[in-house]
Amino acid sequence: MRKTVLITGASTGMGEALTFEYAGRDWNVVATMRDPAKANPAFAGLDNVLVTRLDVTDTATIERAVEEAIDRFGALDALVNAAGYGQLGAVEEISPDQLRDQFETNVVGLVQVTQAVLPHMRERGSGHILNVGSMGGHVSLPTMAVYCASKSAVQNLTEGLAKEVGPLGIHVTLVEPAGFDTSFGTSSKLPATSIPAYAPSYAEMIEFDKQAVRGDLVRSMAAVAGITGIDEPPLHLAVATAGLEMVRGRFTELMDEYARWERVTVGTD
Repeated sequence: MRKTVLITGASTGMGEALTFEYAGRDWNVVATMRDPAKANPAFAGLDNVLVTRLDVTDTATIERAVEEAIDRFGALDALVNAAGYGQLGAVEEISPDQLRDQFETNVVGLVQVTQAVLPHMRERGSGHILNVGSMGGHVSLPTMAVYCASKSAVQNLTEGLAKEVGPLGIHVTLVEPAGFDTSFGTSSKLPATSIPAYAPSYAEMIEFDKQAVRGDLVRSMAAVAGITGIDEPPLHLAVATAGLEMVRGRFTELMDEYARWERVTVGTD
C-alpha cells in the first residue's frame, strides 16, 4: 500500500523538488500551496499527486487540505513543513509588521499545520513530521537575523515536539539546508526602511554569498525522502556539507567563549 505525504510550499524550491522525489518513489503526494495555479504543470501528469490549496496563515485552508488528503488517500504517513520565506534587512530596518509576518509564516504556520495533522497521526500511532529549518538557525547572519531567528525557533520547536510525540509512535526530523540555487533569494522580502549605516553588513553578506557553496537540490531532497518513514529517522538531518562545517565552527566558537568566561559563570553560583 502506498504511503502518503503532505507537503506545504510545494510550488517552488524544496517543496516542489520533494513532490517529484516522493512521487518517483511511489508515494501519494498532497502538494499544497497558497495558489494552486502556480503548481508545476508536470504535477498534472502524475496520478499519485494531489495539488490543493493550503495557506499556512489561514486555518480554514489547513483544515480543508488535511481533510481532502485523508479523504483521497485514506491516511497521512508523513508531513513536510516546507512553506516559508526569507525576510531580509538589518534588525533596525525591519518593521513590526514584517517581524510578525515572518514568524507568522515560518513558525506559527508550521505549528498550525502540525496541529492539524497530529490528531490523525496520534490515532494511528505512527507518522513522521519533517520540519524544514536552516543552518541559519544555528549560525545567524547579518541582514538576515530575523529570518535566522525564525529558523532557530523552528529548531527548538522541533526538538521539543520530538520529545512529546516520540512516545506516541510519531517521529520528527529537522531538515537543515545551507542553501540551494532556487528562487529563495528573489522571493525574499526587502526591509521596510534602508539605513546607510548598515552598508558594511550588506557588503559582508554579498561576499559571503559569492563564496558560499550551494547544495545539490535533487540529491538533497532524495536524502530527505530516503529517511522519511524509516524505523529510526534522525532528529537532525543536515543537507549540504558546507552548512555542516559552518555549524561545527559555530559550536567550537560557542564553547570557546563559554570557557573564556567560565570564571564569571562560576561566580554566579
